[in-house]
Order: sequence, then C-alpha cells, then structure tokens
Amino acid sequence: MQRERRTAGASLAARRRHLLRGISARDPRSARVWAVVALMATVLTNVVSGAVEVRGVPVLEVAGALALAALSAVLLRVSVDRAGPLIVLAPLAGVATIVWLDLATHDAGVTGQVFFIVPVVWAAAQLRTGGVAIVTAATIAGEGVVVWTLLEPRQAATDFAYLTVVFLLVSGVLTRAAAAQERLVDRLREQASIDPLTGLWTRRVLDTATARAVQHRVAEASLVIIDLDRFKTINDTYGHLGGDAALTHVAELLTGHCREADVVARMGGDELAVLMLDCPREIAAHRAQQFVDAVRSTPLHLPGGALVPLSISAGLATLSPSATRAEDLYASADAALYVAKRAGRGRLSAA
Repeated sequence: MQRERRTAGASLAARRRHLLRGISARDPRSARVWAVVALMATVLTNVVSGAVEVRGVPVLEVAGALALAALSAVLLRVSVDRAGPLIVLAPLAGVATIVWLDLATHDAGVTGQVFFIVPVVWAAAQLRTGGVAIVTAATIAGEGVVVWTLLEPRQAATDFAYLTVVFLLVSGVLTRAAAAQERLVDRLREQASIDPLTGLWTRRVLDTATARAVQHRVAEASLVIIDLDRFKTINDTYGHLGGDAALTHVAELLTGHCREADVVARMGGDELAVLMLDCPREIAAHRAQQFVDAVRSTPLHLPGGALVPLSISAGLATLSPSATRAEDLYASADAALYVAKRAGRGRLSAA
C-alpha cells in the first residue's frame, strides 16, 4: 500500500511539474526582468489614472498599485526556477488592471480597448504555449466584460468579435514563431553539447560538470582522462576513417562500462574523459581499470576485414580538499596520464 501511495505521489508530482512547465516562461531569467518592468509600468499607469477617488484619495488605484508592487517583489525574491510558473501572473495582472481602468473611466473606445493587445503580445513572446493560452483566454474574457458592460449589445458584439479574432491571430502567429525559434536554439545547444563523431558529451559539458562538482565539494568525484595509444599510427595505417572508427569504438566501450550519471566526454582529438560522481576512490580506480582492460580485449573490426588491436592510457584523479578549481582536478588527472604513458602505455595510473 505504501509503495502504491509513493508511486501515485510520484506520478502526481510529475504531472504537476509538466503542467507548471507548460505555463512557465521560456527563459525565466529574462522574462522575470521584463515582467517586473511591465508591472512597474502598470503600477505607474494605475496610480496616475486617478479614476475613482474617495474623499480626494484614489484608494482603489493605490491598493491596486500596492498589489502589483507586491507581485513584483515576489518575482524578484524567489529563485529563477520557481519564478518561471509565477511569471504568468504578470500579464494576468495587466489584463485585470486594464479591465478596472476601462470600467472606472467608462472608456470602451479605441483608447480603452487597444491596451488589451499588450498582455497577449507579451505572453506570446515570453511564455510557453500553456501560459499563452491562459493569458489570451483571460484577455478575451476581460475584453468581453468591458464591451458588454459599457456598449450597446450590437456594438459590443462587433467589437468583441473583431478583437477576439485579432487576439487569437496575434497569439497564434507569435507563439508559433517563438516555438520554432526555441526548437532551433535547443538544436544548436544540443549540437554544441554532443560530439558529432562519437556521440559523447563535449568538453564544454565536461567543464561545467567538473566545475559544479568542485564548487559543491562532491567528496566522491573522480576524473579519468584517457588517451588512445598510438593514434597517429592508426591514422597513418588505416586512414582518417580508420582513426574515426577507432575513436567511435573506444567511445562505445567506455559508454558501455559507465553509469547513466557518469559524464563521458571527448575533450578533443584522441583524448577522452570520464567524470564519475558519487563513486569512492577504490571503486573509481577499479572501473577505470575496466576501461583499460575492455579496450585491450576488444579489437576494432574494420569493414575491410582488418582486425586492429587498440589500447588506452588513463590517468585517474579524485577530488581532494586542496582542489579549489576544476583546473586542479584536470591537472592531477593529466599528470597521472603522463605517468601511465611513460610507463609504457596501455595502463592506468592514479594521482
């Protein structure tokens, strides 16, 4: 029963995360800044309007301005990740303010209705599809409240129909364009993160993961730097296609002996690396030796039938208290690698 409850809870949490992602900002950091800017502009508009006064004091305007300012403070105070789903409140607050000002000033003309396009454009530029749908629906509803309250039925129906088409058209076109741009950025980011030859992570990803491990003082973090022995000879003997096949072959062997959490990367040329997190030094050394043994015992079969024996040299370093930068861990693993090379290659050396 407890297992079923945990499973149901995990499934509910996953659905909640998916829902929140659907309404959150595409780029929370940038969207949060622009949300606060928009809210401050709305605060200013709300205060200077002075539409309704109580004993000479625009009480409702001041109250609305304080509420918008409070929302801005919340967006600035919470972390960027948590602010993502909350950013949808900014354009919704804008819609509510426009409705309030239009009703307070009895303005359902062009000057009263034109500002309804602003939340739609802002949402389409900053939010994901779910958030755009919510803001567009709220804008259409707000427009309906204004025109059906202030205009005669025939004029209200005409204005409502025209503006609903405009809102849907603008949100649809801009959302589609933003989604296409986001897919392009994701594709470019993926190309920058994955080595096209081996399918391993790039040096950039390895650097980021290593720096994070050092920054958070992950005690059981080890780095293995690997060189494919006599790679130039392989290239000279079997051509560059043979060299590419050798690199791909070794990359597949390393990946097959690694966990999903390990970062297996190509640093450049014939140099590869494996970052192992939450892995005690003794186990990391045992696994690194497995890398060396697996390459030695699994020769490369080329399409022409040639059988190419391969070997690698590996240097292992474990994060120490004295390491304060990623470069320190790299330097230790690199020094161990050169010890392995000077000792005859095809072996592991630990710093």
